[in-house]
Amino acid sequence: MIQIILLVLTIALTLYGILLVRSFEYMSITELKRQARAGNADAKAVYPVRVYGMQLWMLLWAILGFLTSSIILLFHSLVGPYWTILINVPFIVLIHAVLPWTRRPKPNLHMAAVVSPYIEKVLVIMFPVLRFFEKWIGRWIQPEPILLIQSKDELLEILRHNADEFDHINRNELKIAENAMTFGEKTVGDCMTPLNTVNFISAKEQLTPVVLGELHDSGHACFPVYQGSNQNIVGSLFLRDVLKSKGNKSVNEVMRSDVYYINETQTLDYALKAFLKTRHHIFVVVNEFEDVVGLLSIDDVLAQIIGHTILDEFNQFDDLRAVAKQTAKQKQTARELEHV
Repeated sequence: MIQIILLVLTIALTLYGILLVRSFEYMSITELKRQARAGNADAKAVYPVRVYGMQLWMLLWAILGFLTSSIILLFHSLVGPYWTILINVPFIVLIHAVLPWTRRPKPNLHMAAVVSPYIEKVLVIMFPVLRFFEKWIGRWIQPEPILLIQSKDELLEILRHNADEFDHINRNELKIAENAMTFGEKTVGDCMTPLNTVNFISAKEQLTPVVLGELHDSGHACFPVYQGSNQNIVGSLFLRDVLKSKGNKSVNEVMRSDVYYINETQTLDYALKAFLKTRHHIFVVVNEFEDVVGLLSIDDVLAQIIGHTILDEFNQFDDLRAVAKQTAKQKQTARELEHV
């Protein structure tokens, strides 16, 4: 009966030991140091133990080795050598290989923080012995393995795993990271506005109040200007330029005549560099036959990184100080009306 109780206790301690090792491995030592400096109480408790490096891992695995050996001896005394082999081999594989991959229970730093003061005392006492073994074994073992990322897919998989397991990366940050790393693989044709949905305006159009109302209601701040057909783009019309103009003018008088083209097969990375170089907001997209097939704005490109369309209530203004001044004036007027 005593042997059965000892066996159960030893198995429980072995499982706890495996979880404890996972808890100490929860963070890299670099991240642990950063968290400790940031005031994380658990990190402050664990970091002084983790700096022992190889000595810590030798101690923990020596304890696990002792517990595993004790399980084998207890099984041997209870069921004999034959059943010990049949039972222990799959059991040891289960607790040392399968259990960590199940990720249950979920590892956390707090478990390591609770026992760190006691582990540190043992490490101090056993330092001469552990130091001796470290000197001979440490040359072949890397206590803090360097993580080498072989591909973007591997890095994305690591980020997804951390988002699932830990709370240091939220879903929005993960989405932005995924979009940023796959950004260069997307082409202009993947995110352009197709030709049949582009709001064009003729160069001969008169900017009457009715036309201005239609332009405003479209929700766009810039419109490609065509002459003859939408295959002949001659400029761009910005609403802010129209608002600055006086009187009923034609589009041809207000538009900007600079037009930039980009091929639909170019990457978004190339397009972003082109936007930054030209300081232009919109590119006309053409295919291999130089036919106009759509429109690409810098907002379209940035939206592929952040994962949603950019909506800026001030994007139609050049002078944000004027916007701020006007907003302050409106608030002042509202306060004056409240006191009337």
